[in-house]
Amino acid sequence: MNHEDENELFNRLEADIAADFGGEVLDLDKARAARSGPPDSATPEANDEPGSDPIEADDAVAMVDAPAPTGQGLMDRIRGANRRPVVSAWLKSKPEFVDAAGWLLGHTAHAVGYHALRTPYYAASLALRAPAGAAKFTAGTLRWVTDAEGDPLRRAAARRENAEEYLRLSRQRDGRVRLRGILLALACVVGPVAALAMWILAPAWLLATTTAALTFAFGWLGAPADKPVISRAVVATQVERLTSVIVERALGALGNAEINKALGKGGEGIKFPAPITRDGPGWRADIDLPYGVTVTDILDRRDRLASGLRRPLGCVWPEPVPDEHAGRMMLWVGDKALNKVPPPAWPLAKGGTASLFKPLPFGTDQRGRPVTITLMYDNVLIGAMPGMGKTFSLRTPLLAAALDVLAELLIWELKGTGDLSALGETVAADYGSGANDETCAAALESIRYVYKDLERRAQVISSLPKDKCPENKVTPEVAAIRSLGLHPLVLAIDECQELFSHEQYGKEAGALCTSIIKRGRALGVILLLATQRPGQRPRESLR
Repeated sequence: MNHEDENELFNRLEADIAADFGGEVLDLDKARAARSGPPDSATPEANDEPGSDPIEADDAVAMVDAPAPTGQGLMDRIRGANRRPVVSAWLKSKPEFVDAAGWLLGHTAHAVGYHALRTPYYAASLALRAPAGAAKFTAGTLRWVTDAEGDPLRRAAARRENAEEYLRLSRQRDGRVRLRGILLALACVVGPVAALAMWILAPAWLLATTTAALTFAFGWLGAPADKPVISRAVVATQVERLTSVIVERALGALGNAEINKALGKGGEGIKFPAPITRDGPGWRADIDLPYGVTVTDILDRRDRLASGLRRPLGCVWPEPVPDEHAGRMMLWVGDKALNKVPPPAWPLAKGGTASLFKPLPFGTDQRGRPVTITLMYDNVLIGAMPGMGKTFSLRTPLLAAALDVLAELLIWELKGTGDLSALGETVAADYGSGANDETCAAALESIRYVYKDLERRAQVISSLPKDKCPENKVTPEVAAIRSLGLHPLVLAIDECQELFSHEQYGKEAGALCTSIIKRGRALGVILLLATQRPGQRPRESLR
């Protein structure tokens, strides 16, 4: 069968199939060419050529990635970039600047006082070591005159029997010795004469100064290397500088698969969007973690990170960056562990006033930065194990509240040790201390008073005109009007689990405190609770 007969046979088969099934035979070669070709080949214009089969729109190739990068322009990227501060944060913060200046003055005063007290000892030590220093100076001078430093080279040339090199070195030595000998002779002649003239003609202060200078020089020269004359007033602790290599080593020790993949062969490594710099009493490193790794993954393994950095756990503080993606981590490594750093003085300890409507100083974070809290419109729950500082933490906001002339304090300390007696007995409207039924009953009465006052406060606020109370809540201006009785009302209960778990009073106290938490925020009522058992508190949000 020839090719013409084959073509005729295939044409007849195509016609029979089209007649039987009502369709058309697809040319596979043309379809494959259309799929593998450029996107433009799938357009209707390209398929309108005579003899070509039209390709439906569903068969067109859709390009996912754009052929050229798109996004923000240069100016948009510049405007959106984060500008690093010109002045360091500690210079703009008054507490941090005062702390740094105080440390510098204290360090200088300590060093000056340390050495001033030991000045007589230094002088006596230098005087005793001056003869040894003079002998060392004389021996050094003779070695210099005789060119003793070149003697090993001449001996080596003699051992190699290198006559030419030996003669050259000998002539060089002769020239040096001749010149240096002349200088020594002149010094021996001029020196005693000058010393005698100074002894006769110079004033007493110049003789004393010269003698002291020579004694100091010879004494310093005669001091052994392992026994210096002047000891160090402050022995600095050597802290290893934080580098990218150390950070990568520490992250690689966490056992995270994605981090290991990034640090392995062919990986893209760990990226640092900013240089590692000093930040207060420590080092700061901004890190872009590998894809899929979040800061939470690092926080869960902070102890292993500290081991990789070879630093105490109290020195290593990773934290997320709020304005960045979940993989951006700020790693701060302190010079000293947190429990080794003396706490700074409370800013309001020596005087001043406070307002519960404004941020109040509460403490410092691990980097020494001030931490403030705003009590108004919030409630506070402090929960911790026994002996971990719950009462101290509760005392700080109470002291700040006591400095607000508008605040009314109701304090109940159910441990019975009188830890809050200095506040309760002097500035509190209600105060009780004890773990007995009588104190719990009195605390419940105080809670009932606060709960009852909620209704009165709500009625007063609803009756005020909108120009005085536009947000229908207590404001500093409204609280200052004493006739309204909308002053801040602070109810504090230490060891509140004793009250909430009481068989007779616990259920009612929990229900009333829950209502106070729900309604008291806008009415100027603040609830402060401290407990060893957070599960005993009212099951409502405290914020």
